Amino acid sequence: MDYETLKQEALKYPDTMTNQERMKAYAMGQEVDRIPFSLAAGESLVHLYGYTLGQFRRSLDVQFDVAEKAKADFCGGGMIASTNLSLRGVGEALGSKCVYPEDGLDYINDHVLKDYGMLDELVFDPETNPFLQGKMAHARAVRERMGGKCLVMTGGAGPMTTAISIRRPEFLMRDMIRDKKNVHRLLDFSVQCTLRWIEYNCKEFGVVPVGLTDPATSGNLIGERMFQEFSKPHMQDLLDGIRKITGINPGIHICGKTKHIWKDLKDLGFAFFSVDNCEDLAEVKAALGDTMRISGNVPPTTVLQNGTIDDVIESVKECLIKGSDSPCGYSLAVGCQVPLGTPRENLEAYIYAARRYGRGAQKGKLCRGLYEEGLV
Repeated sequence: MDYETLKQEALKYPDTMTNQERMKAYAMGQEVDRIPFSLAAGESLVHLYGYTLGQFRRSLDVQFDVAEKAKADFCGGGMIASTNLSLRGVGEALGSKCVYPEDGLDYINDHVLKDYGMLDELVFDPETNPFLQGKMAHARAVRERMGGKCLVMTGGAGPMTTAISIRRPEFLMRDMIRDKKNVHRLLDFSVQCTLRWIEYNCKEFGVVPVGLTDPATSGNLIGERMFQEFSKPHMQDLLDGIRKITGINPGIHICGKTKHIWKDLKDLGFAFFSVDNCEDLAEVKAALGDTMRISGNVPPTTVLQNGTIDDVIESVKECLIKGSDSPCGYSLAVGCQVPLGTPRENLEAYIYAARRYGRGAQKGKLCRGLYEEGLV
């Protein structure tokens, strides 16, 4: 399908519900106009609107402009007040040095924890830390600009990912063999920092939704034995703390291989799991779908960024066939972050396929659109 044909075909499948109406009805087990999906945060779309990533980071005006355009173009939710620490926020607050390229993703080039003798000296204080106060000031500015009618969200990374924002990954991997006691100290400290941040946000804004991501706990970095010994107990502490503070179970996204820990994720009690495209969605459904909502997993690079319109459509079909009848619910998503430079036509193809083949979605059932199109 060429782009002009795609645009014409897309007109046949408009949304008939708002995002809020759809999610509420879907959660209640009702049939909705089409499958719930997520696509891209504003920073992944800046190139489509003539901005650099640096301009987006620095300017509230740019962020509002991108959010409003993405809401119209790609079914976005509009501007939110986010205080998410993401992957590196705890480390940066403690003194790790983060580099922000003008048109690229940020990364740490100097980790603060050179040796464990420094650990007791590190202070994570949301009330006084300039980096953390900057995040709060940004959220307040967004809320003020929207007259207080604005969703506030927070979150951060899992214990392992937070730890490697504080100490160099290769050192931490070595420590997991040679210095286990201090690794546990660091992981516990990582959990306490994240919980303190969430608690501070709830005191400021009331109970806020919490999202987690933990790529460093995947099988691409640590094996099952290391997960059981180091990651799982501290992840449990983090979840227990979030539940105590907010009364809500969070969800999690883990990049990379996770099949070997699916039972553990089930035991931990996450509300939903967003899976990388390297895993099979049908297997995820079989393993986890009876206890949590699942989400995934169109390949972000090989398909969404570098594939054709038809590649994207076929990938969405495959995800819907494999996942849309998951008992506790399913939402279509990309396997990881949408890459910078993803072409507009592929993003539109993703939405078109979700609307066409995902129409008549209902929790625990394959989408009606799959039957009507003769795909199942």
